Amino acid sequence: MQAGGFAQARQLLETFLRANPDVAHAHWLLGGALLHCGDPAGAERALRNALRLEPGNASSFALLGEVLSTQGRLAESESALRRALAIEPRHAPAATNLAQVLLAQHRPGDAHELADSFIRTVQSTPALQLLRAHALLAMSDYPRAINAFRAAVSAAPHSHSAHIGLAAALGDDGQHSAAEEVIRHAIQNGSNEAQAHFVLARALLGQRRFEDAEAEFRTAIRLRADYVEAHVNLAETLWMRTGDVGLVTAQLDASLRTVPTMLPVRILKTKLLEVAGDPAAALAELETALARIGDSPALHIAASQTAVKIDAARALVHAELAWRVEPDNPLMLGTYGNALLAAGHPEQAEALADKLLAINPVDGLALAIQTTAWRMRGDPRYRTCCDYGQFVRPEMIDTPDGWPNLPTYLDDLAHSLLELHALRAHPIGQSLRNGTQADLVLQHAEKPAIRAFAQAIDGPIRHYMEAIGTGDDPLRRRNTGRYKLSGIWSVRLHPNGYHFNHFHPEGWLSSACYIQLPNAVQATGGQGWLKFGEPAYPTQPPMLPEYFVRPEPGLLVLFPSWFWHGTVPFSGDADEHRLTIAFDVVPA
Repeated sequence: MQAGGFAQARQLLETFLRANPDVAHAHWLLGGALLHCGDPAGAERALRNALRLEPGNASSFALLGEVLSTQGRLAESESALRRALAIEPRHAPAATNLAQVLLAQHRPGDAHELADSFIRTVQSTPALQLLRAHALLAMSDYPRAINAFRAAVSAAPHSHSAHIGLAAALGDDGQHSAAEEVIRHAIQNGSNEAQAHFVLARALLGQRRFEDAEAEFRTAIRLRADYVEAHVNLAETLWMRTGDVGLVTAQLDASLRTVPTMLPVRILKTKLLEVAGDPAAALAELETALARIGDSPALHIAASQTAVKIDAARALVHAELAWRVEPDNPLMLGTYGNALLAAGHPEQAEALADKLLAINPVDGLALAIQTTAWRMRGDPRYRTCCDYGQFVRPEMIDTPDGWPNLPTYLDDLAHSLLELHALRAHPIGQSLRNGTQADLVLQHAEKPAIRAFAQAIDGPIRHYMEAIGTGDDPLRRRNTGRYKLSGIWSVRLHPNGYHFNHFHPEGWLSSACYIQLPNAVQATGGQGWLKFGEPAYPTQPPMLPEYFVRPEPGLLVLFPSWFWHGTVPFSGDADEHRLTIAFDVVPA
């Protein structure tokens, strides 16, 4: 087994166990051999035999946990690995595998706590150093993730995964040139795998080198035909660079001919058809895929999310079919809740929102469904939670140090932002139409005006928290008086552009800050104004916007992230635009 001869070891062990069936250690060894021979079911049987003979053996529980995780039985795997650590708290393989299982269950905080504690109190291994770094990256704690990946590289200088992870963390932190340098060095030193080229493509994308990024995405796909993220990123980059629906659809179709089972790619194609203004074609594409593939919760959820805008009855059918397969999937429950609201069943939608809030009390999707159901039922709690006059607060931003007045700063900021809007179309999954979006990383921005925006908005954010105070409602109970930004981006809308109604499920506070505005915004009629209260889909009974804010340059509007909000389209000359910065705020 140490030499890699697992098939030969298996034969020897099976022969030995026929004559000596009560040797627990031999069953444990057989479990390892069978796992490496691609027989996880046989490995599980062998390990359960080992545990029957030696119920307190930590190594048998640890290997059983690894076997169960390879079968996707993550909850059972976690239980076995925790039993191994309860018996032997210093068992490094059990700690390593448990951290991997926690990450696979999207619990990066738990994974980080486990790996960090084991490293500090028991033993530091390269594998645990790397897992700690990946957990921090999944938590979007980029500065600490970068430091952790640097430590992982120091612990294992020849680890391709550590170098690729470091580059990915640098890229996610907005240090795109540094990310490119690290990943190119890794590729030159042998990390010529699909993930490395994908990370390089993302670094190039961050530097607005779009054609180079596309070439690297294609390299990643050539190295791994089923690399879903590379297919999706390639299509989105093509779309934002060209705005050509036919070209991008052809690329998506080519991807699906290569690997027809890539459901995220198929779903992206339908979202592109929606962007092109044809939700009926998008729904037909999804229903055709369902007829060919069979029941798929992901496809039913996508079909419900598309149908809810044009056919509430069909949206409800697809949501119910997804619910039968995955009754506890939060995304499914949210999709089902919206379909129920569109079909005029607010009581059932509210019950689903309550279930979601029991899972996550700060779930923005659940709060949007709950408050919309309250409004449809005439429940007075709606007016308490959605008090637009109290919770939508406009305030002018401050003039940062280095500029004589706010108009001068806004003019400098506008010029800096417009240089970033080099693409032709918006991201496929975002709320804007007829415009472009550019992600910002304030601390690493090249332009001083963009870096200074953090200072410009600090005062208004703190004033907002002071004004609302604390309380028992979903907004005020999270008010710690401290904050951090969670995503920040700029949007440039062209004439006839707008944001369709949406909310931000991951945020606490959301925002709109106006930098430059078209002439139509100053006229009567509400063109380009910010509106609140209207869902993204028709409801029974209909619900119209309830509150409007008139933009002006330098105005920052803050509001709860679960409020439905959108904008009114505006007219104007081709050279006019509506330039904004938006961000989400979460408690610190």
